[in-house]
Amino acid sequence: MKITVFKIGGSILKSKDSYLKISNYIKNYLENREEKIFIVLSAIKGATDLLIDYYDKDNANALKDFIESYYEIAKSFDNKHLINEINEQINVLMKYRNQANKDPALRDYVISYGEKLSKIIMKYALNYNDLDAESLDADKIIITDKNYGDATIDLIETRKMIEKVNLNKRVFLIEGFIGKSYDNHVTTLGRGGSDYTSSALAYILNAEKLYLVTDVPGIFTSDPKIVKNPKIVKRLSFEEAIEASKYKVKGINYKTFYPLLKTNVNVYVGMPNNYNTLINNSTYCNGFAKLIGYKDDKIGKIIGLIGEGMNKENIINKISEIIGNYNDELIIEKNGTRPSISINIKNYNFYELLNSIHDKFIGD
Repeated sequence: MKITVFKIGGSILKSKDSYLKISNYIKNYLENREEKIFIVLSAIKGATDLLIDYYDKDNANALKDFIESYYEIAKSFDNKHLINEINEQINVLMKYRNQANKDPALRDYVISYGEKLSKIIMKYALNYNDLDAESLDADKIIITDKNYGDATIDLIETRKMIEKVNLNKRVFLIEGFIGKSYDNHVTTLGRGGSDYTSSALAYILNAEKLYLVTDVPGIFTSDPKIVKNPKIVKRLSFEEAIEASKYKVKGINYKTFYPLLKTNVNVYVGMPNNYNTLINNSTYCNGFAKLIGYKDDKIGKIIGLIGEGMNKENIINKISEIIGNYNDELIIEKNGTRPSISINIKNYNFYELLNSIHDKFIGD
């Protein structure tokens, strides 16, 4: 039977209704399909930040806000068993208040709780639609190194653990972002880690499709908060997606697409039933950039134009024309064989330059 993986982003998990909408979407998806599906759950938006603030700064109010956000969703289901399960998890979390020993392993354990509670709620939402989901624990089967806060999944050891799982059911639930180190401590995978969990599972399970479900219809050609006329990127190769992660595009975890490099998995990014960005192993070139990202640097910002088959010489010459007398304020690099051009900005108007480059060098 074919296998499909869904990663449900925290940006769309806000309330009972949002969990039920995903549950209904999954139920409709399974109708008339002979597939098994794995659902990777993120924490609700902002939850992990609250736990980080609590642990790093001993902020009791942050912990209170975290607990209330999940407890309110649980209460709205009006299900005593769900409330009891949430309470049990919260009671364990509360034991780690005012810990003086700020060690990285304990920190990862604490900040893993958003995904744990999210998975519990989603299981009840699926049951609401008569979907019997098998709940898997990421901190038992996703094996990682000991790089706490930014762990790397051991695909070989994780495969061994998954091979022990009884796959007789059609729907499986697992936390994203969480793993277990070789010495049995909870680890976390870094920002955007749920995407990484889902791609690792897609690789191990030989899935045909991976859906990265979020609150926007796809990946934009640049930051819509800055660029006036962003478009949706229709196609990316895995190499381009990896390069985009280096420029912080859509919070992509830089490890996400490495497991898929030599696979035939199709990755769809967007909203439920509205996926407009396809990422796979195929290469499509149009001579232009496909998207533009940026990141902070010690002396300013670095803009990255990303796209395989770009005419780098031509683009760099035209960028030089745009910046004119400001050449001394920018450093432009071809980045070797990587599918990108980078522009290191010192004092030039970042917003103006990003819009100018986007309008001139993004292809259709």
